[in-house]
Amino acid sequence: MISRRHLVIGASSGLVALLMSSAAWAETKVVRFLQNETDPPSIEFFNKAIKEFEAQNPDIKIEMEAVSTDGRLQKVLASVNTKTMPEIFKILPEERFEFARKGYLVPLDDMVDQIGRNEYVPGSLVPVEGKVYDIPYTLGNYGVLWQRDDLMKAKNVATPKTWEDLKSAAEKLTGDGNFGFMFPAGKNRMTGIFLSQMIWSAGGTYFDKDLNVTFDNPGTVKALTFLKDMAKFSPRGVGSYSYGDMINVYLTGKIGLDEYAPRLIANAALNTPDLFKNTSAAPTPIGPSGVGVKFVNSNSFALSSEKVGAKNVDAARKFLEFIVSGDRLKDFSLTVHPHLIPPLKNVQEEVIKAGSAASLSGREDISRTAFDTSNSLDFESEAGAQFKDGKVIRSGVVNPYIGSIVARDIPAQVVQRVVLQGEDPAEAAKWGQTRMEAIVKDLKK
Repeated sequence: MISRRHLVIGASSGLVALLMSSAAWAETKVVRFLQNETDPPSIEFFNKAIKEFEAQNPDIKIEMEAVSTDGRLQKVLASVNTKTMPEIFKILPEERFEFARKGYLVPLDDMVDQIGRNEYVPGSLVPVEGKVYDIPYTLGNYGVLWQRDDLMKAKNVATPKTWEDLKSAAEKLTGDGNFGFMFPAGKNRMTGIFLSQMIWSAGGTYFDKDLNVTFDNPGTVKALTFLKDMAKFSPRGVGSYSYGDMINVYLTGKIGLDEYAPRLIANAALNTPDLFKNTSAAPTPIGPSGVGVKFVNSNSFALSSEKVGAKNVDAARKFLEFIVSGDRLKDFSLTVHPHLIPPLKNVQEEVIKAGSAASLSGREDISRTAFDTSNSLDFESEAGAQFKDGKVIRSGVVNPYIGSIVARDIPAQVVQRVVLQGEDPAEAAKWGQTRMEAIVKDLKK
């Protein structure tokens, strides 16, 4: 028989264990992590990194949520409004200025200095009023021209160097069920990115250095006219195309030329080996400005502040530094090579060598073309840019207004008015100018 004394001791021990367990759980700091790199290799990387970090930091638990690019935007907007923001989240360049100014973000200059400020690729760190609020983990380059070498050889078409070359090549490659070119014209951010490359390559910008709207300019009209012409050599479905379509439609084998990010070749190497063998990379063709301007933006993580619901900011800061530096940055960059371009110079060469050998059958030339982020702009840095002697000259002005313009898909709507509705490019540029001026006026109130 078990004595009453033993029952009491046993019950007390169980209660103590329960209380200790509850106390340990109470001391665990939960860090919510929102990101939109949803490829299986990227998810595998993050899961592995989280497991490693939690083993080193048993008092911190990471809760990751992976969403699509479009899903990320909806999630962030809803979380800001309800003050339930995750501690770490993927931030868009055009959100940076507004979120920082409103106090939604925590400054990260100490982390930048710890990693090595001078190691970051020029332009990848964008201060807001002298402080850095987001840490880049990869660079996105949308200005690589992917070409079907077999189709071009059959039609005696050389690599396009200029817009005129591109138009001529697309025309020759169109026929027999194939299309010479493709571009996005859906009501989405990707269409705005593509139009921007065209506008800059034609010598125009959305804003001048004094942050006046200058969208209605000859460069914009030339860009829209060019897209209207190129639509003749593109699939009819471009009116709904976004990020994924720029890859998936190319992988059907029916497209001759496609200007898009390096994720295209990573997918081709993995899923369509024969198509991969017949695809090569070339620089974006030169436009009327004398430059082929690429859209290159930093993909960054930011730390939310308590103002929008973040709770364990110090623990989140520790995990953020863990995943954006050193071996973790290298390993992440290799998950989708050569799409994920590391922003740290001391990591890039190692990734090019290892990535081209492992993922691209040793075709290092593809990696180097993909990693060339020179002569580039993004939405926040384009205001007042100049194009001289074959180079892009940035004004150094950070634009606080363009994020709201892009979020409302104004650039994409301009493209649709021309490509889908047949509106005159000059009239579409005027419409865009008016809409943008109205948005800026509201933001200044």
